Amino acid sequence: MLYLTCPAAFHLLGPKPAPRPWHFDLWSALIGAAVALLLVGLAYHFRDALRLGWETVVVEPLARLRHRLQASAEERYRELVAAWARSCVLPAHAAPLDAIFVEPELLPTPSHRSIPESEPVPGAPQTLPLSRILGGHSRLAILGTSGMGRTASLAYLALDYARAAGEKRLPLYVPLPALDWGEPGEPDEPGEEEAGRESEREDPVDRLIHAAVAAVGGGSRLAGPLRQRLKAGQAIVLADGWDELPPQQRQRAAMWLAELADAWPGNLYLVGAGMRGYAPLTEAGFVPLTLAPWDAGQVETFARRWMEACAPADAEPPLPLRRLVTELRRAARAGRSPLELTLQAFVYLTEGEAPAGRAALFERTLDLLLERMKEPWLPAVCRTVLEQVALNLQQEGRVTASREEIEAAIEAALPSPEERPARAAACVFHALIGEQGLLRPIGPNRYAFAHPLWQAYLVARQLAVVDPDTLIEHLHDPLWADVLLFYAELGDMEPLVAEWLRGPDDMFHTHLRALSSWISVAPEGAAWRDKALAALARGFLQRDQPLLARQALAEALAATGAPGVTYFFKQALQHPDVEVRVAAILGLARVAGEADLPTFEAALEDEAPAVREAAVRGLAYPGIDAATRLLEQILLAGDDTLRPVAARALARCG
Repeated sequence: MLYLTCPAAFHLLGPKPAPRPWHFDLWSALIGAAVALLLVGLAYHFRDALRLGWETVVVEPLARLRHRLQASAEERYRELVAAWARSCVLPAHAAPLDAIFVEPELLPTPSHRSIPESEPVPGAPQTLPLSRILGGHSRLAILGTSGMGRTASLAYLALDYARAAGEKRLPLYVPLPALDWGEPGEPDEPGEEEAGRESEREDPVDRLIHAAVAAVGGGSRLAGPLRQRLKAGQAIVLADGWDELPPQQRQRAAMWLAELADAWPGNLYLVGAGMRGYAPLTEAGFVPLTLAPWDAGQVETFARRWMEACAPADAEPPLPLRRLVTELRRAARAGRSPLELTLQAFVYLTEGEAPAGRAALFERTLDLLLERMKEPWLPAVCRTVLEQVALNLQQEGRVTASREEIEAAIEAALPSPEERPARAAACVFHALIGEQGLLRPIGPNRYAFAHPLWQAYLVARQLAVVDPDTLIEHLHDPLWADVLLFYAELGDMEPLVAEWLRGPDDMFHTHLRALSSWISVAPEGAAWRDKALAALARGFLQRDQPLLARQALAEALAATGAPGVTYFFKQALQHPDVEVRVAAILGLARVAGEADLPTFEAALEDEAPAVREAAVRGLAYPGIDAATRLLEQILLAGDDTLRPVAARALARCG
């Protein structure tokens, strides 16, 4: 076979030719340099136009996109805060917080000292409404006993700031018990404590932001706007649950709050705390303000708002407004807190009457909440679970439980899997944390009772059948104070009272004032009441004690509701000591009726100006028309020194 070949084929298959060596081209280099210089010159000449174009085409669209994303996240966070705040009151299904909230009055926390007769009568400082306390100081502590409205006040501030259009400050509600402060007890090794504190100091802002987002059920993507607002000094931090922390944890919490306030100036910090144990806050620069008891006008406003919330505008109210006002005013004069007035209004409007006892009021409220559950077997199981969780928390000195703990209590309360309904455990859990449930999420895998008083009531209810001697070890533990108050109504307090009176009291008469609260709820005929009342009377008449302390004991005596208290105060008005007479007329005002007004008229003729002024101030408390008319007479024709006092008293009457 003959094959034809091409010379080009042999050339392609041959060796590759060597590359040509590189040579510097002067003319190309000069041309490139000239072009580069020209471009640089043009860029410099048109630099403003180029910068404007870059900002218009790239920077501004990116900034707008970022702003929209951040605004969307902040708006979502504000919505979560508002939803949480409206539902934090129990029962929220009947009346959300913003429908029934009554703005409280706050007053400076007084210093306990005695004053000469020539000075004005203490105990009547100028009060400020909640909305006006935020302009004077960036660190405030709102003090009050349990149920006085600390959480409601913080929640309403959060709601108010969250829904205000164009509001610069962003609210951050932080339940302090939800944060990890370490073990309540002292660590075994000093290095462990230092390590724990070092971990807390790593990033206090992250702890704050994560706690605030978790408290309202938000996700981590919402943290950006909170950090920016804090950095700009445009946030208001609302820390709650101070008195639920053990003493060691309070010190750490105060240091943490102070570190935040120092590092991020311009923000406002409010802390809700009890009447005792807030010294670390004052040392950290917080100014204490005390929630004042509601006056007659506030109680009437509260009743009207409850009536409006329960009855639509076109519907007939369940009962006359005047009946509800009378019921709530009577309860307020008996010492019921705003929380208890809330439960009383709910029960009264639901059933047309409310129990007289404090524990009975909580029991009936719980019954009404459980009765609304759809499944007939749910109420009994929920009650069992709540009681077990409450007892476990109280005995271990905690206020938060994990989901695993709650689910374990549910499993223990339910029958065997073969005998229970399908998905029974999940049904119980959702009923406990729902809108009408007593447990609320306050952080990642953290749940607490809707109010600490619910935990205290459920614990006392179980301990009512236990030997009272077992409670003596908790007698001086402040975390058990609310439990003991419920127990005074449900159990045998006699051995506890005997042990209580054997111990020394402090300058604030803490023991005697606690004794007064026990007497006020004790069943009629309790054997220990007379002995306790005698101890209170002796404390009131004790010589050489500050006037404010004596006034506190007068209020404590009045709060007992004992039949002989009115007679005791009238007898004390004959005492030669002016301060005893001042405290006696103010105590009488707490329990006085129309038949006692002649006693006030006689006190208006007392030789001591302080007694006369106290009598005028006291006329604001009875809440009866005859007392109001007497104040009007003093305002129109009374002594010049008493007219301003009468005007303030009339304003307090509402």
